[in-house]
Amino acid sequence: MNHFAEAREQETKYHEAFYLETELFAPGTWLAKPVKTVMNLLQELGTNEPIHVLDLGCGVGRNSIPIAEAVQPAGGSVVGVDLLPVAIEKLEQYAAQYGVQSVIRSVVADVEQYEIPPYAYDYIVACSCLEHVSDLAAFQAVVNRMIRGTKDRGINCILINTEAAEYDVELGSQSPGVIELPMKTEETIHLLRALYRDWEIRIVSVIPQSIAEEKNGRAIEFRGNWLTFAAQQRTLHSEGKSH
Repeated sequence: MNHFAEAREQETKYHEAFYLETELFAPGTWLAKPVKTVMNLLQELGTNEPIHVLDLGCGVGRNSIPIAEAVQPAGGSVVGVDLLPVAIEKLEQYAAQYGVQSVIRSVVADVEQYEIPPYAYDYIVACSCLEHVSDLAAFQAVVNRMIRGTKDRGINCILINTEAAEYDVELGSQSPGVIELPMKTEETIHLLRALYRDWEIRIVSVIPQSIAEEKNGRAIEFRGNWLTFAAQQRTLHSEGKSH
């Protein structure tokens, strides 16, 4: 089994079990609340007009549900895309629970193959998503589709784990994190700056993080750098211009 296949299998098992065992917004978990930066950028776009949002790697709705609640009054919408059927099933359940089922359209798809309509969204979020594609070419292809899919003055917000490592609590040893696309922090920032060279770079932030997890029956700490990168389309396009 190659690295990608092994990492995808392990990540799938972990997330499926976690989503089945953990309630959305459960205190003390990484589902406890939406990402503050994601919500702050949404508020900057304003929610008095219909805001249309794409949430790539949406999971069970950590960000999708609060976004939907915010954009619902003005007639906005959210499309949530995730590889795991169990995640999308849970997202639909939570959407009904929180009264936003009419706002959210859920899609089971691999973001690596997911086609984003051109010029369709005011806001595209990829939270803990792009490190799960197969290679660097796929990473760049997804980002380019995000760029083409964004409306004038729209925002892209990418949050990604870099320098991933796993610390075995019992053994006191650390090994490289099992993740589909291991990426170095500075190299990722350089790549994103290049891809968004025509945009206004709004946020580049790196925060070391440690998350307690259980994998294969062992207590581990998932360690790495939490990279936040946000950019805003700076140039208004003339009508009919190719994107």
